[in-house]
Amino acid sequence: MRAFWLLTGASAVSTVGNTFLYIAIPWALLESTDSSLLAVLSVAAQTAPYLAAPFLGTFIDRYDRRALFAAGELIQGASVALVPLLLAYQQVAAVFVALFVLGLANVVSDVAGDYGLIPALVPRERLDQASSQFTSILLVARFVGPALAGFTIAGIGTTWALEIDAATFVLTALTVVFMPKAEPQAVTASLSAMLKEGIAYFRARPDLRRLTFAVALYNLGAGALEPTLLTVGGDHWDWSPTALGAAVSCGAVAAALGAWLSPRALSGDNRHRQIALWLAVAAVGSLGLLVSAPLAVVAGFCVLCFGEGGVNAATMAYRQQEIPDELSGRVNAVIRTFITGAVPVSALMLGLTVNLTGSLQVFFPVSAAALLAVAVWTFRRRTAPAHPADRHPLATSTSRNSS
Repeated sequence: MRAFWLLTGASAVSTVGNTFLYIAIPWALLESTDSSLLAVLSVAAQTAPYLAAPFLGTFIDRYDRRALFAAGELIQGASVALVPLLLAYQQVAAVFVALFVLGLANVVSDVAGDYGLIPALVPRERLDQASSQFTSILLVARFVGPALAGFTIAGIGTTWALEIDAATFVLTALTVVFMPKAEPQAVTASLSAMLKEGIAYFRARPDLRRLTFAVALYNLGAGALEPTLLTVGGDHWDWSPTALGAAVSCGAVAAALGAWLSPRALSGDNRHRQIALWLAVAAVGSLGLLVSAPLAVVAGFCVLCFGEGGVNAATMAYRQQEIPDELSGRVNAVIRTFITGAVPVSALMLGLTVNLTGSLQVFFPVSAAALLAVAVWTFRRRTAPAHPADRHPLATSTSRNSS
């Protein structure tokens, strides 16, 4: 467990730096281009690479996950470090290329860490608790980050905020040196065969397909909510970066609380009910976004984040428990293709509504998608529970030697 806490602590530091990025990039683009659309679309540039996640997932299952995790963190750090230089020369298109590369590296490090390293460092019977602790600590880091980002941007500008973010990736990458080595198993199949096997397993699990559809639908509305809230706060409410950072921090601490409480909402092994509860809480919070008063919008945002934190921890634990380790990279990459791939669409959709007048018009897509996500997950077609032997229809993988 010592290695798990090392990974968690380093990831928390990296998350603090990441929140600089989430605030600094939209703010920097808004200052440089005076375009609210470009500010929101910066999120799309970072998340669009998840559409290529299934192909990257085969590498995660084939090679050393420690090395892939470290490489992903270092590439992200280099990409972030380039952004201030590119903005200084008004190379906005190149900024989006750097954000795209950052997103590719993020796919690798996220899947390799969350679904490769953590299950290898924690006993299976403690995965629920570990997932909750990992998620809640990272969300606490998100509480610290926005406030620091607001003060940093107000005090020394976006350039240093981004360079601080770049340094945190290097710190996280170095932690793999202290983790126990785990040699990847020998693989005999081609990358294309491995990819087909991962997709076949995903298609054979209706529960994973429904979970993916529900969370992807939620992200279709709320995926780009934070930069939209920042843009609305800066353009329509005339709030300062410090005030907006504090508002996002309140949402982050609410999400951390939701993640910490998530396992306590698990009654027996009824994971379906647990996920449904947290999706419903997020949907209730989304309705608060439709109120015209800024403080009411922030309150609704915090309730939504509370539910979202619970959803994140619950779905992470579900996937860690249900997906065989030898398929975790590929299957989780396929799942994240849909879940995170919905975020660029959310950025485009909210980018079109962000200049409208009134909270109802701006945030209506968020509420509609959240309510539909609850309906998709809750009103599932009733089927007989699977026999334990059928839970992993492709668990005897043909892509690895018997040794």
